[in-house]
Amino acid sequence: MKIPSIFLSSESDSSLPIVDFCQKNDILILRKSFISFQQVPFEVPGGWEVVFFASPRAFDFFISESFSLGHNQQISCIGEETRKYIEAKGYPVSFFGENAGNPKEIALKFKDWLGDRTALFPQSLKSNKSIETELPPKQKIPLLVYDTIPDPVQFLNPFSILIFTSPSNYRSFSSLNAIPEDSKVIAWGHTTAEALMDDDAPVHFILDTSTYSELLEILHKIID
Repeated sequence: MKIPSIFLSSESDSSLPIVDFCQKNDILILRKSFISFQQVPFEVPGGWEVVFFASPRAFDFFISESFSLGHNQQISCIGEETRKYIEAKGYPVSFFGENAGNPKEIALKFKDWLGDRTALFPQSLKSNKSIETELPPKQKIPLLVYDTIPDPVQFLNPFSILIFTSPSNYRSFSSLNAIPEDSKVIAWGHTTAEALMDDDAPVHFILDTSTYSELLEILHKIID
């Protein structure tokens, strides 16, 4: 199948392999996030042994407050992409989900791994709280560290493939745009897919691991 154009709702350096793929296959690509972010004031509480990051962004906003890991504290995160990002910054990751696109599965595995310890969850004001919902109140400390702000743009031309990397990006996109009937839609994990399906929007592919390597595999299958 010929792919004329791709829209990807991320501008991160991690998405550069998708740019290379498009260049090699003569595909027009637009990388554009439809959301922006703003830090909110916070103080790091005590009484926790594990901090859980649902994204590289949550990590960045949290450590901006001169965070240092205590000798009895560990870092955990949602999946492989976030693990690689955190470890590249020099911090060890003790737990990460293998299928970041399926937060319900990760939540159960994280609960087992956590045991009777207490986890800190730095997050957005618009967090889905997918992981912490499996924990009893005494074992979780939600910490608001940033806000997610819609930043929509109206498209003048359709894209043959639309890749939404988060529910917030999809909601911002859909505030000004409709999904063309003949476009293929790829959702970055099940939470993003659920946001689309709640609007009766089509979802043709769902990333299970929520990695760019998995996305590349899907794109190769589409063009083959």
